Amino acid sequence: MSDDPNGDHRQPPKSHRFQPGKSGNPRGRPKGTRNLKTDLTRLLIKRIPVREDGETRQVSRQEAVLLRLYSKAVQGDVRAIMSLLTMLMKLEPLTPEPAQAQDEVTLEDEQIIEDWLRGHAATWKKDHAVERLTPENSEDPQTDQ
Repeated sequence: MSDDPNGDHRQPPKSHRFQPGKSGNPRGRPKGTRNLKTDLTRLLIKRIPVREDGETRQVSRQEAVLLRLYSKAVQGDVRAIMSLLTMLMKLEPLTPEPAQAQDEVTLEDEQIIEDWLRGHAATWKKDHAVERLTPENSEDPQTDQ
């Protein structure tokens, strides 16, 4: 930053800079001004008459836009199809649904588990045998070296 009191093309002169503690917009946003989301929401919730199958009914402007987009997509308009699919993907992304946990173990499940345990119990016990610690074997083998 330049300390030049006259400033340069990037920095205004010190006399024209914001003073410490003073805002560049002291009065702020005027009350009652709406943002784009508010205006768009108000615009889309208004109801308009639509003729469908020879009958007139009232729908929101949002629904009317979607109906028009849908009718174009059905007629084969690729852009309309892509727009609808994009909206669907944003609303319902393709995420794998978590498998529903089954809390109940059926009789058949119990029989399968028992058969497996009977066939593998001896091998499992031999492979996973745990030595009991006694005063003779409780020393750390690495400390003897």
